Amino acid sequence: MNKASFGRNAMEWQVGDRVLIMTSDNSGGIGEKPLDEVSVPYEMVAYYAFRTAVMDCFSSGAVPVSVIVHNFCGDDVWPKLVAGVRQGLEEIGADGATVTGSTESNMVMQQSAVAVTVIGERVRDFSLKVTGPLEWSLIGKPLVGMEVIEMAENVASLNQGRVHLDDPQVAVIWPVGSKGVAAEWTHMCSQLGIDEVLPDFGVDMIKSGGPATCWIVGRQR
Repeated sequence: MNKASFGRNAMEWQVGDRVLIMTSDNSGGIGEKPLDEVSVPYEMVAYYAFRTAVMDCFSSGAVPVSVIVHNFCGDDVWPKLVAGVRQGLEEIGADGATVTGSTESNMVMQQSAVAVTVIGERVRDFSLKVTGPLEWSLIGKPLVGMEVIEMAENVASLNQGRVHLDDPQVAVIWPVGSKGVAAEWTHMCSQLGIDEVLPDFGVDMIKSGGPATCWIVGRQR
């Protein structure tokens, strides 16, 4: 039976001794079509959609085992979307994950639309009660739209997210989405059952984090 999982925007299933986690992300108006609002290669579109979904997966303590791509951009771009997902999988050492999906080929869309669903297997249980104070940090900076390309040096690396997942001192990984750092902090504290003042991370706390260009990390002292 599925239920909400500890972590950001995740569902979980118990399958024997395994706990499977499902997360997803989507984008619209971003791609290679003439009417897209942000013009970027489809490899990049898929990579960043995967990035957001997999960071939500990490926040639930899971590593991806399968990725499903939902393509509304046309049959011809499928290899590019798969290549973008594969790039992300390689960066986190999950090359063996399967990639599948579906394409809308009956209707031609005027703008690009892509969704990515990640199914992962839990390797750590972040829902366990945290004992003692945590040291908080923000990895990367909140960026959105063309900023992701123009300020790429401020985007936290996906590999670093995997490093945090594997670090036993890290007790919380929490990606920042479109509602910004402050909203994610409130959501995170609610799940953790803690009441802590939002630290000054030196960024705009209400600015969209776009495709999870940054995340909050809580490390045991």
